[in-house]
Amino acid sequence: MGQATIKQRIYSRILDEIVAKKYPVDCILKEKELSEKFGVSKAPVREALVELSKENIVKSIPRAGYRIVQFTGKDISEATELRLILELSALDTIIGSIRRESLQRLHAEVEKAAASRRHGVVPVDVWWNNNIRFHVALNAEAGNSLLTSTLESVLNRLWRAIAQLFWSGDSEDYLGFKPDKHIALLRVIEEKDSAEARKILSEDIFSIRGLFEGRPSFFPGKTTP
Repeated sequence: MGQATIKQRIYSRILDEIVAKKYPVDCILKEKELSEKFGVSKAPVREALVELSKENIVKSIPRAGYRIVQFTGKDISEATELRLILELSALDTIIGSIRRESLQRLHAEVEKAAASRRHGVVPVDVWWNNNIRFHVALNAEAGNSLLTSTLESVLNRLWRAIAQLFWSGDSEDYLGFKPDKHIALLRVIEEKDSAEARKILSEDIFSIRGLFEGRPSFFPGKTTP
């Protein structure tokens, strides 16, 4: 297994354990301890931690290790605003160039997500991964790999907040987010209605932030009207 593959595997393991709340809030992650835990050298662990640090999932503490970053309403608002910039900037290109087979593939992705809900409760990670796949796949149609990789990074950061909020909560809270907007968005993209597509996409992006509003742990002092 190549070094890059090992790094990605360790990155995923650490991220999964962070979102599953397997580390105390004030925990400091150390390269040596993680390399022993995962049975690898320090190098891929260090690279994984640096990548997580770039995404603001952990923060480097000199001569100590890496502290897990706790998400707040400000983090969620900033990530949402960045998503809006990244996704709307790609949308006009997508509307002008998307191929029919790409639209069919995206429709199939939405149907797959909708079908999973019809078969009972969907785990929070399955629900969120369905959402990520749709937005990343749509954004990729603009043909700008840097734009898409940045969006994927932002969505990974939001996954931390999603897990922090819903991991042990009521599934009906997060399943209140329905794929209807994805279906409507694809329809207006196919019709090349740029104004309506921007409206629907913006509402879809902000609906995620709406899940957090009124939660004191994220927005102290703010309540849902």
